[in-house]
Amino acid sequence: MTLSEVYFYIIIIIYQLFSMVIITFTEDLKDDKYYKRYLKITFLIGFLGIIMELMNWTYFCPFNCTLLTFSPFLTLLISKGIIEFYKKVFKREAFQMQWGRLSDGIWIKNNGDLKNKGYYGWYSVNIGSFPIFIITAIFLLIEKNVC
Repeated sequence: MTLSEVYFYIIIIIYQLFSMVIITFTEDLKDDKYYKRYLKITFLIGFLGIIMELMNWTYFCPFNCTLLTFSPFLTLLISKGIIEFYKKVFKREAFQMQWGRLSDGIWIKNNGDLKNKGYYGWYSVNIGSFPIFIITAIFLLIEKNVC
């Protein structure tokens, strides 16, 4: 493994960890100011993946590098979609829980009530798993059909 490969994989791992941070602190996405700020940052980060593809600095199949670098952006969009889905369909706001307690965002305080623990638990499972499953499915589709 060359040093270039090591740097490449470190960058990809950092992007995936950033996606996990977004999933962990989704309470911040409820405020449009922070959502738009995250949207700009994650799009610029994803754009670096396109540059990596154009420079042929990828050790994956075509487009998988771009997908993985855009994964924080996709995670952000999917998480915001889940938040809006829960607001529209269930007609009440859901709050994320971790380890049986309400989870705060980085800047936003969680104002939920633990009396709806089951509803919040289901929401937390969905917001934590859907982005991972969707991005993994897209990765596998590209892997099977492009490589």
